[in-house]
Amino acid sequence: MTQTILTLTIAYALVAGIALLLLFQTRLPLVFRGAITVLVVALLFLTYRGIGELRGLPSDTAPPERFRLYWAQVDEPDKLTGEPGAIFLWIRELDEEYYPVGLPRAHKLPYTPELAELVFEAQREITKGEEVAGEVTDETEDDETADELASEASEESQSTTARIGQRVVDFDFGALEFNQAPAPITPDKDN
Repeated sequence: MTQTILTLTIAYALVAGIALLLLFQTRLPLVFRGAITVLVVALLFLTYRGIGELRGLPSDTAPPERFRLYWAQVDEPDKLTGEPGAIFLWIRELDEEYYPVGLPRAHKLPYTPELAELVFEAQREITKGEEVAGEVTDETEDDETADELASEASEESQSTTARIGQRVVDFDFGALEFNQAPAPITPDKDN
């Protein structure tokens, strides 16, 4: 994340430099050129501060295909305030041979009772000392017709509780399974 922030800062600094070069080479009034320069420099600092505050926020994308679950938090819907609820997973992606990939990441998923029950069961296993892995299987039924799929899609789009500015995760929670984490697959040793 720090590398991303530094990269964006350098990119905005280059934009500011190009803006300054263009402003000095044009015949715009001095006040106009000065205002543009101040706005570009202000944008640089505002972007740096804004991205710095985003660090640590959970991703609202679907979790990876295979991952190790470290912990989870279930926030149930609040009928009083109308908050839809959410499920937060602290996970780390696993490759095909069950080796960890990248850094652990928090993911925010919409609350459903079925997913909450799966997460509670996984948390019970973690508290027992088990390592828990999650896997998203691709279970598609070939028997469904195009009309059935279209009606399901329209029902889902009408029943969403997303607010303006929120992303809706397109993820089938019925295909998520939590099991004991398998040991990484190691290559055979040749003697």
